[in-house]
Amino acid sequence: MSKVLVTHRAPDLDAVTSIWIFKTFHANMFADAKVAFVNAGETLSQHLYEEYDVRAEDVVHVDTGLGTFDHHQPERGMIRTCASKLVYDFLSRENIHLREDWALQQIVEYVTVDDHFEDYFWPESSTERPLFSLRGILHGLEFSGLHNDESQLAFAMKCLDGVYASLKLRKKATDDIAEKGRVIETIYGKTLFIESSNQMVLRVGQLLGNPLVIVRDPKQGHLRIKLAPVKGWTLRPVYARILAQDAVGQWYFHPGEHMLLNGSRKAQHKPSPLSLDQIEKILKSVRADEANPSMKN
Repeated sequence: MSKVLVTHRAPDLDAVTSIWIFKTFHANMFADAKVAFVNAGETLSQHLYEEYDVRAEDVVHVDTGLGTFDHHQPERGMIRTCASKLVYDFLSRENIHLREDWALQQIVEYVTVDDHFEDYFWPESSTERPLFSLRGILHGLEFSGLHNDESQLAFAMKCLDGVYASLKLRKKATDDIAEKGRVIETIYGKTLFIESSNQMVLRVGQLLGNPLVIVRDPKQGHLRIKLAPVKGWTLRPVYARILAQDAVGQWYFHPGEHMLLNGSRKAQHKPSPLSLDQIEKILKSVRADEANPSMKN
């Protein structure tokens, strides 16, 4: 018997995430479940039961209907929960892997924060930045006329797929840096060297306090060098020395002078034969006044 997931019209982030969790992490029962939309607070009407040809036990309401996966009951009003958290808690009791899924936990926590308007306390809450978040996008789409309930749900679920994948990559990058990363001091400050095929280590490495990150992909052999966008500093002398030593690899020097790329997902370049140790020697040969020309004055 097919399943039907029911949520409210104009699905918000909590409603969407509840549906997404069921369909993604309880796929054996809900991957192909139909989704029905009702007025907020209501349940599926009898004629829709007949239209979908389902029994009561095959219908699950989320974020509406005051049932197991709703949090609008008076007794739950002061509890820090939401529909997505109720769904996650329910499924994780049966599945130990969900209890250990850091990326999914971050999504559930974010939705809980959002549903309780706890982003009020975030430093950037009064700026335009939150409008670029998934919540801000979904809220705007409600008034754009570009989507109906079904397409809004499909779009938001695809976004959650991307967020989940990015979170997993970030966790892997953090673990890789802790296990395999090597940090030394150069004229650019703390500099991280690491072998990894996860290119998110570039961004995560910098966010962990390393202005310069050098990543070598052990599978493809490509090198990527990224410097924090600090005014006055440049990788130009590093680029010049690399070209003097590397007659094989293809390099792209970004015009912002903070990135040196030897291959990426956007362009397949011949990998450089230079090792991380050789790049380290090159960095140590660069003078501070070369890396920051303003120091000459």
